[in-house]
Amino acid sequence: MTEITTRAIDCELCKETYTPVLGPEEGQKSYRIYCSSCANWVVVGRSNPLRIALREVLGVRGEALALALQTCLAPCGCGSQFSHDAGGRCPVCIEKIEAEMQDRSPAEKDFRNPWNSKELKKLEPKFFEYILGKTDQEEINLNQLIEKFEAGEIDGEAYMDGIESLQSRESNEIAVVQAWAVTVGPDQVFAAAEEHGLIEKYGTRILVNIASALEMTTGQPVLATLNGIMKQFDGEVQQELRTFIAKIGGGF
Repeated sequence: MTEITTRAIDCELCKETYTPVLGPEEGQKSYRIYCSSCANWVVVGRSNPLRIALREVLGVRGEALALALQTCLAPCGCGSQFSHDAGGRCPVCIEKIEAEMQDRSPAEKDFRNPWNSKELKKLEPKFFEYILGKTDQEEINLNQLIEKFEAGEIDGEAYMDGIESLQSRESNEIAVVQAWAVTVGPDQVFAAAEEHGLIEKYGTRILVNIASALEMTTGQPVLATLNGIMKQFDGEVQQELRTFIAKIGGGF
């Protein structure tokens, strides 16, 4: 994979200098990574589970995070790789190329898995190790935080800081579970989630989160996935899934 850089580089076409975009700009929820050959692109959100998982598990930021994410992308339909520097072409030149490619064939609009399955598979052990560590780790939970506040052990400011920290921590943990789910695949991940206590730790909603992550790679809607796996579970879990599906399916 071609190296990327935060430094300004010369455009291969117009020779003007530009700086590759390595992530969402301030205030943006997502950004585009363009093909290094044509003008096709993939959108990566700030809250994309794989992006968060790479940051949390591998501890990478900035250019290193962008390169890791870039490596995980599947090739473009034209056969070339997606790259943060757009193959050495500046945004102005890319816009001109896009203007010439307004009419795309129907095939290009069909669903395509944006991720490189072989590269993701390499990350499965690291993601799984992180998840198991969080499952086994005894960290303060919401009920314990409330008890400390009500007992006067912490003040209001510390309580609110604790709430924010808990929300951020759990959000990152769930993102890693979602990234792990993508590496495992739809055939095995739900049984594995139950086996390793993820439902016990996070509740039935983790199954919804997993189904949402799988939609990125399979194109199958969340409700269809949940309907398909419901019979794998008994009792309370199955009932909660039925309730969720009924609410969402009913336009709740």
